[in-house]
Amino acid sequence: MATTIPSRIITMKPIIPLTQSEFAPFGEVIECPLKASTTNLPSSLPASFNAVPANQDTALKFIDVTYMRNGYDSAPSGIPAKALMNMFSCFPRAPHSTNRNDYPVDVKVLERHPYTTQTFIPLGVGRKAQGVYLVVVAPTLPPTGQPPFTTMGPPDLNKVRNFWAHGGQAVTYGVGTWHMPMAVVGEERVDFVVVQYGNGVADEDCQEVRLEPSVQTKL
Repeated sequence: MATTIPSRIITMKPIIPLTQSEFAPFGEVIECPLKASTTNLPSSLPASFNAVPANQDTALKFIDVTYMRNGYDSAPSGIPAKALMNMFSCFPRAPHSTNRNDYPVDVKVLERHPYTTQTFIPLGVGRKAQGVYLVVVAPTLPPTGQPPFTTMGPPDLNKVRNFWAHGGQAVTYGVGTWHMPMAVVGEERVDFVVVQYGNGVADEDCQEVRLEPSVQTKL
């Protein structure tokens, strides 16, 4: 059951493109560093790519593009988790607008997965497509000592961050990272493969807070 917490009018940082450097406090961005025009195996690679030739030199294997973490050994129930792979078909949150400054998005709910990372991988969306979905995250405040924030605190609504993600990017939310449920923008549905751990205990798999009133951001 979602916990309701009061919110107020806050000044959110301007929405910016999703990059690993900006998103690092909240998780990882998965994105191929090769140019779209690259159609053959490069003869040399920057060390930063962390990639090796594979499949008889017809592919590049990028190593450790994200890290799955399973922290259920510290969950109160003691019930072990298993790896889960589901698919979410996400529909646009609001009518399409060509003017991003006039595109309101209400942040009504934030959620976190206290013992697992969660990775969203978009399917069938071209890497050139810009502004396909939103990534809205918030850091965690210190625990309050009162349920449901006895050991992990509520979201810090003064430090909410907003990112545009394009179709060539997947995103991993770090363990316990507060985030808005997936928000697709534009005119078309986007399907995501979602990878995480879970043990079937509702409050250990996912915790939600409902914001009243909702926080509205201009894109």
